[in-house]
Amino acid sequence: MKDYDVVVIGAGISGLLSALALSKEGKKVLVLEKEGYLGGVCRSYEVDGYYVDTGVHAITRLEEGPLRELMNKYFDVVPNFIPFGTYYVRIDGRIKPFPWNIKNWLMFDLLPTKDRLLLMKSLFNTLYMLSIGRDLSTVSISDILPANLSITSKTFLDWLSYFMVGTSMENAPVSRFIDNREHKPNSIPYVGKLYNLLITEGATDQGYPKGGLQSIVDSILNSFPKNKVEIKTNEEVLKIQGNGGIKEVITKGDSYDCNTVIYSGFASNLPDLIDNLPKVYVKNLRSIRKANSLTIWLGLTKNIFKNQGSEMWVTSDPYAWVVPTSNYDQKLAPKGKQLVGFTFILPDEYNALRIRKKALDTIINTIPDIEKYIDMIHYQELIPEKASWVINSGFGDVKTPIRNFYTVGTDAEKRSAGVSRAAYSVLRCLEVMKSDKFL
Repeated sequence: MKDYDVVVIGAGISGLLSALALSKEGKKVLVLEKEGYLGGVCRSYEVDGYYVDTGVHAITRLEEGPLRELMNKYFDVVPNFIPFGTYYVRIDGRIKPFPWNIKNWLMFDLLPTKDRLLLMKSLFNTLYMLSIGRDLSTVSISDILPANLSITSKTFLDWLSYFMVGTSMENAPVSRFIDNREHKPNSIPYVGKLYNLLITEGATDQGYPKGGLQSIVDSILNSFPKNKVEIKTNEEVLKIQGNGGIKEVITKGDSYDCNTVIYSGFASNLPDLIDNLPKVYVKNLRSIRKANSLTIWLGLTKNIFKNQGSEMWVTSDPYAWVVPTSNYDQKLAPKGKQLVGFTFILPDEYNALRIRKKALDTIINTIPDIEKYIDMIHYQELIPEKASWVINSGFGDVKTPIRNFYTVGTDAEKRSAGVSRAAYSVLRCLEVMKSDKFL
């Protein structure tokens, strides 16, 4: 039996980042992954000559954010990020750039002028609540909205809530929209733009990785120090044993003695893996709500989407976020063709076949000419966030009630979203492990 300093459960992006950081800190790491592949929902694979990602992504806060900090400190091979470009809002067939600042917001005529002024008033009321110390994690977006807003404006805010939080504006906390610009846990919350989609000043520090999401995973794997990390795939964890501290990890095929574990799976599954967890902790984990999504990838024989950037389809049913990834890297599609991802946020319960048809019909109805140019269709049902920011719902944390047992991932940290949120959780985990004298 080999001697490992730490066992990492799960080889998604948060698990791989944890393994890299700990191995570079001198620890010997074992990674256990239940699937036969690495990367989780941060990877790419080939479909009929096209190279699709697991869902559409924009990598945020690349200038000074959490992934940048981890890359600067631990990566030997750094991915090449291409500027993400403009976010375009599509409402009833009209398209305009997303209004990142107040000036652009006042000129954003996809919404009625009266609504824009009312929403500005709501923004200043929110800033006042923040200044007097009001806990905005318990206030929903719908709570602060004027009652006489138009349906279009409400739909616009509902779209933002679903794609930033994973739920409707009735359940989305205002605190998610007033995101933290700094990535240190004790930094002061930043309030700047009207709706700060994870960054400031537009999408200037967002990027798309050349070569697709797989290039991030490959960079991590190529940065592992020699003989410090062992990865075992098709190794599903069935039980984590310990009384007061971690003792053993049991899988379908083996068992591993250990006293330190980083768990990057679903925190909501922990009560099934570990016995005798505190009841309050179990209740919190069981109340976590996941975000469900459907991504439809279309390979097209015509370059229909001309811009380098994405489209926010606000009035489509269901809501959609559209990213033509081959506009960033033509090698993701066969020569002369275009690859486009359409991500739809789904309800907690849905019929897969029905929602697939409805989503594809939405694409065809929005872009009527697109159907005759479809060369490839590929469907992905994914969980992009393991925990949604929902009022009165549970959320995990890096720290757990068990000594030397930590969790990472998008259900362990509330800052930002996607890959950035996963990276935040890893940085936070490293800080906690240092305070625990493990590092």
